[in-house]
Amino acid sequence: MSPNTNGRTKHNSGLINKIPFLGQSGDASSTAAAPKMREYLTNCIYLEDSGVELYGIKFWGSPWQPEFGPWAFGVKRGQELLNKWNLIPTDTDILITHSPPLGFNDKTAKGDHAGCAELLSTIQKRVKPKYSIFGHVHDAYGVMADGRTVFINATTCDINYLPNNPPVVFDIEIKKNMDDEELKEEVVDVKVEERRSWCSIM
Repeated sequence: MSPNTNGRTKHNSGLINKIPFLGQSGDASSTAAAPKMREYLTNCIYLEDSGVELYGIKFWGSPWQPEFGPWAFGVKRGQELLNKWNLIPTDTDILITHSPPLGFNDKTAKGDHAGCAELLSTIQKRVKPKYSIFGHVHDAYGVMADGRTVFINATTCDINYLPNNPPVVFDIEIKKNMDDEELKEEVVDVKVEERRSWCSIM
């Protein structure tokens, strides 16, 4: 850890820099090593172009982002990213991505919008989830909405990679078409998963 200009410390060394999943500037091997990280993630539900249903609520997770240096899961803007977003089912309730959609909590400190246009189009025109949760742009932590989808940049770390942002907590109604027996079964399953804990792709 080293001090920065405002008196706080900035993380620039230690274990986090050794995790290839996160990627490091100038380290092209991080992108190649990222898929292997799932082998180590045995105490969580790992979502990579995959989903899980809990309490009748359908989650989908995708780690892709517009290409940004040698960081993991970078894909060229345009058709290559759209191919990834086309995997998102239309009945997704909560979409979890690393990248923000264009124009929603994606503005960098320099004033640029770093979000993905193809992701925004997928969300607004095809999938229409209740929630779109993401991170990546640490400068743009917060919540926005377009009248149908709530967009949450839930990044834990600020621009200095310090975990200063509090968790974003929200309620979502359990689907009413579940009967009591189905709900009891879901509750049992979720408790098991909670003991395993969750892993975030933010």
